[in-house]
Amino acid sequence: MGQSIVIEYDSKWPQHFEALSEVLRQALGDHARHIHHVGSTSIPGMLAKPIIDIDVELVPGVPVEYATAVLGSIGYEFEGDRGIRDRYAYKNVSVAVPFSEHRDVWPDHHLYVCPHNSLELARHLLFRDRLRGSSELRDAYVEIKREALRRSGGVRQVYVEEKERLGDAFFRKVIGG
Repeated sequence: MGQSIVIEYDSKWPQHFEALSEVLRQALGDHARHIHHVGSTSIPGMLAKPIIDIDVELVPGVPVEYATAVLGSIGYEFEGDRGIRDRYAYKNVSVAVPFSEHRDVWPDHHLYVCPHNSLELARHLLFRDRLRGSSELRDAYVEIKREALRRSGGVRQVYVEEKERLGDAFFRKVIGG
């Protein structure tokens, strides 16, 4: 079933997130208000791309430039906001990023930094929490993903586009937009 694009929920995803967040907490210290596990890998039972999504919420007043410098020191490359206001992306250029004495190879992950009170962060958390709390919503989203996968022909970008198109009304329903 298109294993290379999405897979069944893996109970190790929260452990992977915790290991990554510990390194990020050590690097960012008190400048990170919270480190959130978001995206489909943060929702038990969810079909997902096997990529951990992480949103770092900065303490009020901490500039993104500070986080960028710190994250650069552990191997991340700044990619800007990619067209999404108040959500800044960082690329891990190798499986060794974040650089740490505790691990040589990290799982695939996407890292974002959000200023405190970021609307995008609020949207991510609301979506995650509503799906965690509702098996009906979770099941509906799994079906959207399965249909997008069927239509994708095994091409990741087509899957992403189909999921967005098929899920548009669902996303609005879940986050109230």
